[in-house]
Amino acid sequence: MKRSIKVFLICGLLAGCAHPAQKSVAPLENELAALLDLLPGTFAGEAPKGMKPGAEIHMLVHSFTPVVAPQFGEQVLYYQVTRGTAEGPILQAKIFVFATEPQRPANTMHALVLAPEQAEALRSRDAADWQQLAPDRLMSFPETCFFTWTRQEDGFVGEGSDTCSYASKAFGQTITPDMRYRISRDAFELEETLTGEDGGIIVTTGGTLVTRRQ
Repeated sequence: MKRSIKVFLICGLLAGCAHPAQKSVAPLENELAALLDLLPGTFAGEAPKGMKPGAEIHMLVHSFTPVVAPQFGEQVLYYQVTRGTAEGPILQAKIFVFATEPQRPANTMHALVLAPEQAEALRSRDAADWQQLAPDRLMSFPETCFFTWTRQEDGFVGEGSDTCSYASKAFGQTITPDMRYRISRDAFELEETLTGEDGGIIVTTGGTLVTRRQ
C-alpha cells in the first residue's frame, strides 16, 4: 500500500505518468497549425543589391500556396519567387514538406526544388498536375538539410540546419548554405548565403530581404 502511494505521488509530481508523449506533442501540433495558417499568401519587396552586385534592382514576389500532393507528405506548401508580379518570370520554385510524425522532437520541414519547366507547367494550378508530379523527378537535398521552425512573439522563424551541405550541379561544387526564414502577419523575411568549397561566398542576400504581405 505504501509503495502504491509513493508511485502515485511521484507520478503526480512529474505531471502524469500515463501519457507523457501527448503533453509534449500537443504544443507542436498547435504551433504547426498556426504556422501553416500564417505562411500562405503573397509577399513583395525589392531584391537587395548583395544578391547580385551590379544587377538592376527589381521587385521580387514570394508566394506560398498549400497544395494537395500526398506523394510528398501530409502538409505541403508550394513556394515560388517571381520577378515583377506574381505572374512574372519564375526565378525559383520549391516544395516545402512539413514533418507530421506524432513523436517528432520539433517542427521541421525539408525542401525540394523544381526545374523551371516543371514550375511553368504548374502555373495552371490544376490539382491533377500536382498529383502527377513525381518526387524522384525533383532536386532533393541530403537528410541533414532541413529547417526547424520555432514560435516568436509576432510569428515564426525557420532556421536552416548547420549540418547541411550538398553537391550543386549549377555551381559545380559542394555548397554550404546558411538560411533563415521569418514569417508574421505582415511580412516574410529571408536571409541566405551560399558558401563554396573554398570558403568564398557564391550567393548572398547581403542581409535580410524583407517583403510585405500583399
